Amino acid sequence: ETSRAFGICQCLLFASFLLDLILCPHSKVEESFQLQATHDLIYFGIRPALFHFGNDDSSQTPYDHLQYPGVVPRSFTGPCLLASICSVIRLLLLPIIDISRHPMMMQFLSRFCLLSILAFSWSQFARALDKKSRGAGAWMLLLTACQFHMPFYASRMLPNVFALAMVLNSYAAWMNGNVPRAATLLVAATAIFRCDLLLLLGPVGLVWLITRKLSIVQALKIGIASGAISLLITIPLDSALWQRLLWPEGEVFYYNAILGKSSNWGTSPWHWYYTSALPKSMLLTILLVPFSFLRIVEYLMALERRIRKSPSSSSSSSSVSLSGGLVDRQWLEYLLPALGFVALYSFLAHKEVRFIFPAIPILNALAAVGIQKLSSLAFPAKGKEGLLIASLAFYCGLLCILTTLIGSLIFVAVSHQNYPGGDALLRLSDEISNLQLPPSTELHVHIDVASAMSGVSLFGQRAANAQNKDAKWIFHKSGYEEEHSLDASGLETFTHVLSEDANLSPDFQLIDTIQGNPSFNIRRFRIHTTGAIYILERIDWGKQYR
Repeated sequence: ETSRAFGICQCLLFASFLLDLILCPHSKVEESFQLQATHDLIYFGIRPALFHFGNDDSSQTPYDHLQYPGVVPRSFTGPCLLASICSVIRLLLLPIIDISRHPMMMQFLSRFCLLSILAFSWSQFARALDKKSRGAGAWMLLLTACQFHMPFYASRMLPNVFALAMVLNSYAAWMNGNVPRAATLLVAATAIFRCDLLLLLGPVGLVWLITRKLSIVQALKIGIASGAISLLITIPLDSALWQRLLWPEGEVFYYNAILGKSSNWGTSPWHWYYTSALPKSMLLTILLVPFSFLRIVEYLMALERRIRKSPSSSSSSSSVSLSGGLVDRQWLEYLLPALGFVALYSFLAHKEVRFIFPAIPILNALAAVGIQKLSSLAFPAKGKEGLLIASLAFYCGLLCILTTLIGSLIFVAVSHQNYPGGDALLRLSDEISNLQLPPSTELHVHIDVASAMSGVSLFGQRAANAQNKDAKWIFHKSGYEEEHSLDASGLETFTHVLSEDANLSPDFQLIDTIQGNPSFNIRRFRIHTTGAIYILERIDWGKQYR
């Protein structure tokens, strides 16, 4: 029965991941680099980078990141992995369909591959947890499926998500007693995907040393060996694609930790992770965490027995509770490093929920242990009496999970409306497909920053060209880079504009409005949106084709 429950919860977690991908198929600015990089590696490969390496003229290469480099460079290791998997799947499906001719399908497939990697990693961690607390693994998968952030971000191409896959496998190795493997995965994830995992390596490594699961000599050997191998993977690949010698996460560390420039993107108070981010990530399931290491219910059960004046059960329960103490120290080994990681991160002024993703699996695991303990107390083995306080605590725990699921569904419904840029490009493509265009008609489309940040991708741009065979789409995107900035006076060359300003220029007319900026009205229980992206067309341009 335990194995069956585990399999069902695996399916529920995967279904939750997939539902979020289907309902929110577009991407935001945070994922932009990894998504565009995956597109370029699927359609262009790495050969142009090798051929033009050392050439200062980036226009000779087809890569988006050389035109829109962003603030700091990121690694291509994750996108390269996804592009490779997608290319293999494309070859396998080639006798039936060439999915590369369907760019939005390729975008979905690439994100689906990442989703599958995350689902597998969660399952590995759950199996390891099940060995330490029978039944807790299934509960953890169920809890995670009912939350918002983990399923929603499972298919989102962020360095944090690629790193999370390795962190989950590291936690699995840790719980299975294979600490050297766990340390190797953490070091690799730090060197390749997220340098800030140093803040996790510190507390976790300290616990390993204190509990003598790892010696200082072993730690140094693992750190040097796995760090060197990781650098041998990331530096050659990323140097080739960035067209200069670099270590991406080294530059990120220098920018954020040494120069302290991450605060340029906003600051939050020191307690924000504890008072906002973690409660929002876990919702009411966070209330189950204390039951994993505090024997509160056991003490209340002993009290209930005394009140019932049941000497035979009271004495045994009291002795067990008193001898065990109020705190179950078994799980503090995992809880304290996770809280320490969040505490260390709290010193950095710039804060985002995704920065503390590595702490959430541990907290979910402890919440699962908590609800599993409540279940065992509420429904004891045959011959033992189940008490009212245990049943009440267990059903309150189930209510927390159900409430979390409802809240998460609301979050997903709101997020569905949060990608007006991607929807606008699809809507414009549909509009153009209804026109009678002569062959090779050029469409010059300007995409402003708001549109580019809310769903427009290279996959979407390629799909527009694929959908409209008679039109040749030429895109210009605004960006943070000075050379890509554009004001109303520079719009004379464009036939269409995707803009957050409906009155951008008197030379353009509004042909459609895409709703966005969603907010949930709890009193009316409905989602409120406003006009977010406006599709503008040069006046009189379309009359001749309609």
